Amino acid sequence: MAITRYENVKVNRIVNSIDALGQQTTSIQFWFETRGLVESLSNSLTISEKYRVYSDLFQVTFNYTPNMKLINDNQHSYSLHWNNYDWRITNIRSTNDRMKVIFICYRNDPTVPV
Repeated sequence: MAITRYENVKVNRIVNSIDALGQQTTSIQFWFETRGLVESLSNSLTISEKYRVYSDLFQVTFNYTPNMKLINDNQHSYSLHWNNYDWRITNIRSTNDRMKVIFICYRNDPTVPV
């Protein structure tokens, strides 16, 4: 059984824009800070022929609020900042009674040669 604990999590907006030179830029803007129930952390390693790919997953549960509904509807536009890393949302599960919402987030480290 995994250890569950409440921890501070920052919610960020991801903004895609085009600069004066016509280059696409992606920036992360802080939106608000909240507390979530961090339930599990998983580190995985995939080794292909030439590269090692490290990826991490973590699961966090929040109360269902209007802000969480907005994130639920547009998950590609938001990220979470936890444990000094930015995490992208890969999957969202909301309970049937709309009391809790569970975010499963991922973070990929750079690819490393074998």
